[in-house]
Amino acid sequence: MVKKFGLSMVAALLLASGATAAEFKNYDAMTKELKAENKKNGLYATTEDVKKAIKDPAWAVVDVRTSEEWAGAHIKGSNRIGRESPEVAIENFVTDVDGKFTKTNIIVVCNSAARASIEAEALRKMGFDKVMIYDIYSWIDQCNPVVTAYSVKKDSSGTGLNFGEYFADHCKAEAKK
Repeated sequence: MVKKFGLSMVAALLLASGATAAEFKNYDAMTKELKAENKKNGLYATTEDVKKAIKDPAWAVVDVRTSEEWAGAHIKGSNRIGRESPEVAIENFVTDVDGKFTKTNIIVVCNSAARASIEAEALRKMGFDKVMIYDIYSWIDQCNPVVTAYSVKKDSSGTGLNFGEYFADHCKAEAKK
C-alpha cells in the first residue's frame, strides 16, 4: 500500500512539473515578440534615427548579419559585428584601449530586425545607455544607398569595376520620373 502511494506521488509530481514547464517558442515566434516589444518601447529605430546615429559620436550602428550578407549590401558608416560573437566584436567599435565606453548608444541592424532583436537583448545587458534595432530592408526600400564589397576579381557575380553606393531598382525608376 505504501509503495503504491509512493508511486502515485511520483507520477503526480512528474505530471505537475510537466504542466508548469514553460512552452517552447520557436525562432519566428520569439523574434516576432521581441520586435513587437522593441516597437512598443520606442526602440525600433527609424531611418532618420539611423542617419543621425551614423553622424553622432555617441552612437554606433552595428550589423549582425553574415559576412556574405554584409558584402552584398550594408549601410555606409555601419560596422559589422557578425552573429558568431557580436558581444566580443562590438568592443572594437565602442570602447577605448582601457575598455571604457566611447559610444554608449547603439543601433543593431540585420535584414528584418529578427537577429537584431535577439542580439539587442544581450547588448543591453552589457551596459549601453540605449540599444535600438533596425531592418536594412527599410533603408533600402526608402531609397537610401547601400555599399557593396563585391568586385569582378573576388566574385564573378559582382558589380565589375563599379564600386560605391547603390540604390534599389525601384528607386532608379522613381528617379527617372
